[in-house]
Amino acid sequence: MKKNLLLFGLTIFFTISCTTVKLDLTKTKLSQNIRINQLGYFPDEVKKAVVVNTDSENFSLVDSLGKIVFKGVLEDKGEWSLSGERVKIANFSSFNSEGQFQLYVDSLGLSYPFSINQHIYEKVFPASIKAYYLQRASTSLDDRHAGKFSHPLAHPDTICYYHPSSGKKMGYMSSPGGWYDAGDYNKYIVNAGVSVSTILSFYENYPQAIADNDLNIPESGNGLSDLLDEIKYELNWVETMQDNDGGVFFKLTSKKFSGFIRPEDDTLTRYVVGKSTSSTLNFAAMLAQASRIWKETDPAASERYLAEAKKAWKWALSNPSVVYHNPKDISTGEYGHSNFTADFFWAAAELYVTTADAEYKEYVDKNMLHFGFTPEESWRNYLSNLGFYALILPSSKLEDSEKVRIKNEIIAEADRQIANLEACPYQQPLSTFAWGSNSDVLNLGIIFAQAYQISSEQKYLDAAIETSDYIFGKNAIGISFVTGFGTASVMNPHHRLSASDDIPEPIPGWLAGGPNKDVQDAYPGGVEYTSKLPAKAYMDLTESFASNEICLNWNAALVYMTGFLYETGKKSAGQN
Repeated sequence: MKKNLLLFGLTIFFTISCTTVKLDLTKTKLSQNIRINQLGYFPDEVKKAVVVNTDSENFSLVDSLGKIVFKGVLEDKGEWSLSGERVKIANFSSFNSEGQFQLYVDSLGLSYPFSINQHIYEKVFPASIKAYYLQRASTSLDDRHAGKFSHPLAHPDTICYYHPSSGKKMGYMSSPGGWYDAGDYNKYIVNAGVSVSTILSFYENYPQAIADNDLNIPESGNGLSDLLDEIKYELNWVETMQDNDGGVFFKLTSKKFSGFIRPEDDTLTRYVVGKSTSSTLNFAAMLAQASRIWKETDPAASERYLAEAKKAWKWALSNPSVVYHNPKDISTGEYGHSNFTADFFWAAAELYVTTADAEYKEYVDKNMLHFGFTPEESWRNYLSNLGFYALILPSSKLEDSEKVRIKNEIIAEADRQIANLEACPYQQPLSTFAWGSNSDVLNLGIIFAQAYQISSEQKYLDAAIETSDYIFGKNAIGISFVTGFGTASVMNPHHRLSASDDIPEPIPGWLAGGPNKDVQDAYPGGVEYTSKLPAKAYMDLTESFASNEICLNWNAALVYMTGFLYETGKKSAGQN
């Protein structure tokens, strides 16, 4: 870590009178054994913290002056085997005053400070979208829009050679724009699909959440939501990746990953690589969804998106089992995938909701899946969920009885995950910690958010809030996993842009992958983990690609959940 956040004194000073008890906050140590949402809590919603490895039975809530304003009893939750800790819960949900606070446990000290108000997500939500602008390829980022994170044009991608795996024997194509996929400088269609669709799914539920001029990007001021402007920058690149026959190339990449250098210094030759069923169906799904969203504001783009999506769908039907594998001379991300059931369902669902055509309805009916949650690799395991979310939209022509059936399945899955949350000492539903575990947590949060949107039942909002609490500090690492947000947040993500810019702090608004039981980077000479317990197998090190990388699809879930909670706060404050 670049900062040591435990630099406070060791003594506790009490001022006692008949009416007040105060702590001297400057002389009371901070404890990383008190895990909170470091952003804060809503006044009238659930407010819980995790306290580990203490024999204390009570906790106090103190305000910014050190005055004790609330006392409670710690609820013993036993040991969590996944973190190896004895866990207790501090529940202060009944306290609803606004302000700046800390939790105090006499054997430990104070928590990091946090706020209680309706606006705790109003900065992190737009930052999670602005992060995509700061991830743009093929353009310069200027001071006006990027501030200190500006850099010259990099990866123009106007000359990208056809790799033999593309099916082209020679030549090159122009494929500029889009976002760098993750911590590297390459661009992948498969991961673009789930990322774009997750963010557009949020937009379809909350179209007013981000207005024009909210993000300070080059397109601000054009009369369109800045969120859609940012998505369109990705779509402009995505469109270039469709071949004349309707199939879609898999990725645009160098043959190997570059070093941790500035983007403008990466001069490796770029190639258009592969073509697959998965990349083609991802293309079809996101373009079909985009078509209905842009129908009113840009009819020409809407028609083009739909024509391209239909062309991709036809290619996929004719080529239903084309699996992508890295050629021998390509070692960048493979996104290995061979079961395309969910891909087809998702694409058909998006095409049906956009067109209401019988062809796509027939496919959905004959290949109907069941709603559920599968952890790990959301770029292939979360696709059917996106299809279900589309099918229940008010604009969907699906019969009401069919919408009710899907909604009931979403509610049933949310109930199953609430049971997991309540059984977990840390009050979060995930028990499988693999690559990108933090996105699994947030995708579970989206299920709770959807259930709340369907039913308005408080238990689903509570679960969505507690699930998000985990991301911002109520976790076994005790840090906020979002760069730039929280007292103790990720400082050293596996992210070439952040690692090479000579700026001490990372680019803000990015979600780190999170604890990963498989620790693929712990090979001899690699990352040395302080713990390999599943919930603690995380290192805030640039070299830890297995636990500390950033990625487009992980951040898409962050956009959705911080946006949902931002809108929840606005509604509670009477701003909607």
